[in-house]
Amino acid sequence: MSEERKSLTGSLFKGLTGKAVESLAKSVGINPSDRGWVTVDIGATLMSVSPKVALDFFRAAKDVSAYLESNDLRAWAEIGKRIALNSVEAASEFFRYSGETLGQLPETLRVQLIALCSKQIVLSPQAALTTFRNAPYLAASLGTEVFASRLFAIAVEVAQRSVKHSTEVLTAAPSALTALREWEDVEPDLSPTEATLALAENFAQRTGATAAEFLSAIGEGLSFVTRPADIIALCEQTAVFLERGGATALQYFRSARSVIELGGAEAFDKWNRVTRKVASEGNAIVYDFLKLTPKVVTTLSAAQRKRMAERIGSVLDVVEELAENNVYVALECFKSSPRALAAASLDQFQAWARAGAELHQQDRRRAQAYYALESKSSQESLRGAHDGVTLESISHLLRLYVEGLTGREMTIAPLGSVPEESRITDGMTIQLPAVVAEFGGPDEDFKLYKALAAHAAGQVEFGTRDIGTTDLRAALRQIDEHFEDQIKKELDRAELEDLRGNKEFVQYSNLEHLGRLLNRPALREDQYDAADYKTVLSRFPNSLLATRVFTTLENGRIDWRLRGMYRGIRRDLDFVQSRLMERRPPIAELTVEQTLYELLFQITLCGGVIDVTARQAYAQVILELEAIVAEYLRKDDASVSDTLLATKRVYDLLGQARNKQEAEKNEEADEEKEDDNDDGEGDKQDQQQTSAQQQQRTPDVFNQWTQSVEEVMPSDSDLLNELMNAETSEQDLQEGDEVFFYDEWDRELGDHRAKWCRVIQRENRKGQRDFVEQVRARYAGVISSIRHQFQMLRPESLRKIKGELDGEDYDLQALIDHYIDRKTTGRPSDRIYIRRIRRERDVAVSFLLDMSSSTARTITRHPNQPYTRPGQKIIDIEKQGLVLMSEALEAVGDAYSISGFTSEGRRNVKYFVIKRFGEKYTETVERRIGGITYHNNTRLGAAIRHAAAELERQDARTKLLIILSDGRPYDHDYGDSRYAREDTKIALRQTKTNGITPFCITIDRESEAELKDLYGEVGYTIIDDVMSLPERLPGIYRRLTT
Repeated sequence: MSEERKSLTGSLFKGLTGKAVESLAKSVGINPSDRGWVTVDIGATLMSVSPKVALDFFRAAKDVSAYLESNDLRAWAEIGKRIALNSVEAASEFFRYSGETLGQLPETLRVQLIALCSKQIVLSPQAALTTFRNAPYLAASLGTEVFASRLFAIAVEVAQRSVKHSTEVLTAAPSALTALREWEDVEPDLSPTEATLALAENFAQRTGATAAEFLSAIGEGLSFVTRPADIIALCEQTAVFLERGGATALQYFRSARSVIELGGAEAFDKWNRVTRKVASEGNAIVYDFLKLTPKVVTTLSAAQRKRMAERIGSVLDVVEELAENNVYVALECFKSSPRALAAASLDQFQAWARAGAELHQQDRRRAQAYYALESKSSQESLRGAHDGVTLESISHLLRLYVEGLTGREMTIAPLGSVPEESRITDGMTIQLPAVVAEFGGPDEDFKLYKALAAHAAGQVEFGTRDIGTTDLRAALRQIDEHFEDQIKKELDRAELEDLRGNKEFVQYSNLEHLGRLLNRPALREDQYDAADYKTVLSRFPNSLLATRVFTTLENGRIDWRLRGMYRGIRRDLDFVQSRLMERRPPIAELTVEQTLYELLFQITLCGGVIDVTARQAYAQVILELEAIVAEYLRKDDASVSDTLLATKRVYDLLGQARNKQEAEKNEEADEEKEDDNDDGEGDKQDQQQTSAQQQQRTPDVFNQWTQSVEEVMPSDSDLLNELMNAETSEQDLQEGDEVFFYDEWDRELGDHRAKWCRVIQRENRKGQRDFVEQVRARYAGVISSIRHQFQMLRPESLRKIKGELDGEDYDLQALIDHYIDRKTTGRPSDRIYIRRIRRERDVAVSFLLDMSSSTARTITRHPNQPYTRPGQKIIDIEKQGLVLMSEALEAVGDAYSISGFTSEGRRNVKYFVIKRFGEKYTETVERRIGGITYHNNTRLGAAIRHAAAELERQDARTKLLIILSDGRPYDHDYGDSRYAREDTKIALRQTKTNGITPFCITIDRESEAELKDLYGEVGYTIIDDVMSLPERLPGIYRRLTT
């Protein structure tokens, strides 16, 4: 050894002589060469970290130095050193298995592996360890050395930007290559794998992370292609969009896959041309179009699976035609196509779309509203194109039909987008499709309407919404006890508490259902008395799954009861049944989870499973489902409680299928583990890693059936909601809320936006009664005077009318005239009676109170009484006025209601009921007045329309709408102030046209010119001294009604 090297090693080993180090190196087989001295140099550094790690390093270096050159050897050692800084044990383990790992790899992959792990170790030692340990398995699963080398190179490229995504590349790669492998030898001259890897390399170089997502998408399967050229062409098209960014290109690939899978190659060609046209308008709009595509084509295909390619192709024909003139209009048409086709045939849809292009060729904004089905003219145009039967044309007949079946007054309404539990009615309203034009002629379409109406009526007649019956109470107790016993057997409380601390497990499993089941409070006796089907379903561990099963079974029960009681409608029900069977998807194309639900549907509602192959493949399941349906539903007196018990049985059956599948997957995992450990050795890290993988996998399997129901099989209405309402979020409803939809005037469109505003009617919260008592005490003298004045307005109870043909008494003067005329002319009048009729003030008034945040403003003290009348909020002054008005109206006896309103966007207009028409002025109403407070914004037009609708239902000669507001309308999405004013003016004008007198009381004199423009047509007053509002309000009302 040279003196220079002896000096160097001596200093590095700190106390060990160079001879001792040289002896140590030779003892572990390192020869004095450049590679050897690199090893000695690194080993000396490791000695300062941990002598144990350094010794393991020296022992491994003999084998590893045979595989790596000096630079790579130094990089490998540096990886171990960084690991040692975090964990000495992990570093020792790394060095011990390094020789074996590198020995299983070709030379090219060794270099790439060291390069990849060197980048990963900087941010995540665990990721580097996992990559290094799994490298031989990954290399073997990637096929040829060439493909494996390219994928490792992709991972190295991605690791420069993201360690996490570099590991995801290698995780996704085996599945991707497996999917590609079956197409590799179909045409020798074409290599789909080569095209895919080239595109993945392009993704990695440009964005990094999207390379992993692209490979994952490939790994999901390529069943949608028919030849290798299709894969290559798709990769080439995706590469074009890569110029616009990785996210755009990845979305293009996913969207293209959806179009090809559901619409076929021809539809893809059309869609691709549209996409290129849209892309010419910029990245933002093409990305929106690409994200929208899977949702639209999925919804279009869900309605008619046998004609899905035709529907998608026809829609794209129209969209492509519109895109030639205006891309934005074409995009709106594409977005609205599922909703339009839900109410029209393909020919009608195309006629409607082309009519819009002619009408609004020069006005882009009107065209967008037309194709979004937001304007009334658009909806009327679509309805006018119908060849079938519209609900509007037969609603009166159907209402009479339903009332004849149920013996109750019912309302027929078009099927809306408000989510329902699979369209179980509320007992008062039956929702049906707005149009049926699918079955060849008006007679067949009317049959369908009759059958649907009969089913909805059957839910009322046969007790779907029964409450607190003996059978329901018994079913509730039985189901509660069943799941309590079942869960306690599977999972004791201690284990549940341990798992609850694992956030990932809780997030990805339905553990929250189990926890709620075990820890929920017991039902009180009064809750049993008020129990309905919803109460029982809420006691299932997974109430969503239970509800969907119940819906299918309950419809089957209703169908059976209808057939037994009303034989005349059997033909109509058979007709619907045959149509249902025509539209069912082939069972062979469904997943196992979807198949179970489909079998239940066919057995319950379609007369049974007729697919011979399916009956053979799922014989046992079909027999069990048929037995459950026969036992619980096929009875003449079957009730909703029988359906609930059947739901429990089916729910358990699905759970057994889930457990069986979980067991099979665990067996497969055990077999794979045995194959991976042929030498019989298992280390601690492998066990921890396997345990972690199992823990992550278990929740997915445990929740798999639920996910298949919630995600794989969404209802048409859910998809339509997502498509049409994505731009505005709807707040959740509270118990007892009612929802109404109203048009809104758009001045730029010159048309109404149909059903644009969602009004939520809610009972106002109850406050303290003290507020009303304090107002009565403060204004005792004023109230006394007002009550006296208003009592003077009360008319006499009876009024005499003379000269009647019949009555309660004789009219003396008429009798005298009758006698004289008989003597003189011989033609006396017979009008000789007096009739007494009851005379009433025929007035109904609605007070509409602005509850926006601006009413929180405090008004300064009264100038003449600064101490006895301190400053108050506007909302409190308005409340005082309502108390005085209520006292006055109770004195005169006029019908009145009190409501307040606020808003948070067009889909969240809150309408608070304080006192209804016909409701007595009780302590409850007084507490609601006390609970009035300020909220958010002022969408005045929607509130006026709803209040007017309430007034229209009152049987009164004089109808008055009094609006108390502190200023002008405003809301988040109202647009400019002109839009808000014009909509309010139109709402007021419509109210006046309908025979209601609107009148506004405001305090904002600063904007008097605007108020005159806004309320000038209907009447208003400005109160300068807002503190005088309580006293002045009754006087204003008296002038309006006398």
